[in-house]
Amino acid sequence: NKVYDGSTTATTTLTFSGLVGSETLGQTVGSTFSDKNVGTGKTVTVNSITLADGGNGGLASNYTIVSGQTTTANITAKALTVSGITALNKGYDGNATATLNTSLISYGGVVSGDTLTGTYSGVFNNANVGSGKTVTITSSYGGTDVKNYTITDQTSTTADVTAKTLT
Repeated sequence: NKVYDGSTTATTTLTFSGLVGSETLGQTVGSTFSDKNVGTGKTVTVNSITLADGGNGGLASNYTIVSGQTTTANITAKALTVSGITALNKGYDGNATATLNTSLISYGGVVSGDTLTGTYSGVFNNANVGSGKTVTITSSYGGTDVKNYTITDQTSTTADVTAKTLT
């Protein structure tokens, strides 16, 4: 099993049967998952095996083995943290809608090359004038690779609502 890393590389260790007596062998194994995406019971295929001399007289040259064995394993979602969203200050206008600035957004943990998009909206806790007012952020995500992540949203920020000047 592994945590999503954007690759199909799998780590496998083979258990040998048929060795003579108490001989042991070393091994280097190359294997891959069927695809890079999160899932359970995914097929893992052994693509290459190199035997190495082991203990108790185990010589690699005395044995042969072929690749192609399969097993199953899981790829679990990678943690991703969203941060860097700010709200713009505004003048009192009677509504609680906030304008968000996402120009400095950070997707901490995203794998290079993955496609992930976000849509964000913000609402002040009320429409009234105040400084350092809480803005609640609502997020939704899309993109080809979104299912490979467990996303921790940025849920709030702060901004000011200033008084409206009457004429």
